[in-house]
Amino acid sequence: MPGQTFCALPRRVLRLGALALFIGSLLSTTACSDSSGDAATPTPTPTVRLDNDAKLGPHLVDAQGNSIYYFSRDLSGANTCTGGCATLWPIFYEPNLVTGEGLQATDFTTITTTDGRQQTAYKGWPMYYYAPLNAAGQNVREKPGEVTGESIGGVWFVMKPNYALLVARTTVTNKATNQSVLKSFLIDSQGRTLYTFGLDQTQPTTQSTNCSGGCITTWPVYLETGRTLPSLLKSSDFGVITRPDGPNNAPRQQTTYKGMPLYYYTPDGATRNRAEGDGIGNLWTVAAP
Repeated sequence: MPGQTFCALPRRVLRLGALALFIGSLLSTTACSDSSGDAATPTPTPTVRLDNDAKLGPHLVDAQGNSIYYFSRDLSGANTCTGGCATLWPIFYEPNLVTGEGLQATDFTTITTTDGRQQTAYKGWPMYYYAPLNAAGQNVREKPGEVTGESIGGVWFVMKPNYALLVARTTVTNKATNQSVLKSFLIDSQGRTLYTFGLDQTQPTTQSTNCSGGCITTWPVYLETGRTLPSLLKSSDFGVITRPDGPNNAPRQQTTYKGMPLYYYTPDGATRNRAEGDGIGNLWTVAAP
């Protein structure tokens, strides 16, 4: 009997030791699991972000830093760059959009081109790359950080999140002549057409009262916020006049371009891609850049 007790004791000790090792391993595994669960989730790499150019300032680029442009003829929100244009200006499309700092995902949408392709749009403007011809005669996209497409033809510009004014180019019907002509003109950040008044040119000393009363109800004043502009426009061309017809007859301000006050036209309905005021009375015209 004493011999049996002596032989059984080591086996019991071994079993207890194995159990202790198992429990220790389990606790260690649980601790590791808890630790990894507390770790921060990696931030996804933005697929669209802002880059800063020394001359142009902050503008939109893709994940690799390739510049993205808008086409001033796309005022309607549709892609109008077809044929050879589409080769020179490839579309930008990102199905898994991740926005960088300073951009909002709600400003981006997806459109379908006339040939059935999908394209990303920003604030209603279809997005493009620039792919000029290389020495071998092939269209090759710009390198990251390049902005050589800026202001080409006076209709292509880098996309920015804070333009105060933009340049649009589309067909406008003159109400005096009933002729439709392709024109470039100024629009606000929402795509609404801006106009100039002929009397402000012939009577510059009375600009602040040339359009008042019922006139200013039909042609509301435009006052810009900020001064971020496409490179085709010069900041020095813009100014401000003070008018006496603000709320409760208080003074108010109005933006001028090359000395001409800028106005909206009420029948445009504050709607993008409307220019119903061109030629009215042979005095009102879309504001040419």
